[in-house]
Amino acid sequence: MPGLAAVSLNILTRTPEAGKVKTRLIPALGIHGALRAHEQLLTHVVRTAQSWSLGSENRSITLWCTPRIHHPVFDPLLPPNQRRLQHSGDLGQRLAAIAMEQLQRYHGIILLGGDAASVTKDLLEQTQDALAHHDAVMAPAEDGGYVLLGLTRFHPTLFQSITWGSASVAAETRNRLTTLQWPWKELALQWDVDRLEDWQRFKNEKDLRSKP
Repeated sequence: MPGLAAVSLNILTRTPEAGKVKTRLIPALGIHGALRAHEQLLTHVVRTAQSWSLGSENRSITLWCTPRIHHPVFDPLLPPNQRRLQHSGDLGQRLAAIAMEQLQRYHGIILLGGDAASVTKDLLEQTQDALAHHDAVMAPAEDGGYVLLGLTRFHPTLFQSITWGSASVAAETRNRLTTLQWPWKELALQWDVDRLEDWQRFKNEKDLRSKP
């Protein structure tokens, strides 16, 4: 469709609410510490996405929120017209709904978690480049999941009956892509933030990046 971006980057996040985000970090950081961690991670991911999209007419960003799209943390990140409410259902149903909708408008889409701490501008560039020649692109995570999935076409089996949150998500997705016989590419192993060790790693790397 004329005038629409070629690639849509879709970031999934929860609305910041104390006690409801980054719950695995609460025992170590406390409710409000885990909330701040969630906000810092989301800010990092959105800023990385914006550096990727800057100055390009063929790249768009949408923040998919649940349960609300309005929150003071969101306001300096992306305007309301770049925020959408996630659909209902489990993670697979929500990802599938986003993929189906966005692929009706864009040549390719990228699905990304709001805590994907290791994702860089270069990785997003690699993903978009790969989508020019592949039906799917996956960046697996160290914990067995994936932090990023790029698609130029949709099939429901990519999201149905996946053991979300387990160490087999990436393996199950590889099997689905192989069964579909789609040309696909796997990118370098990445990591996101679920455990205290991940959070400390993010803070350490952030400190290194900020040094002159």
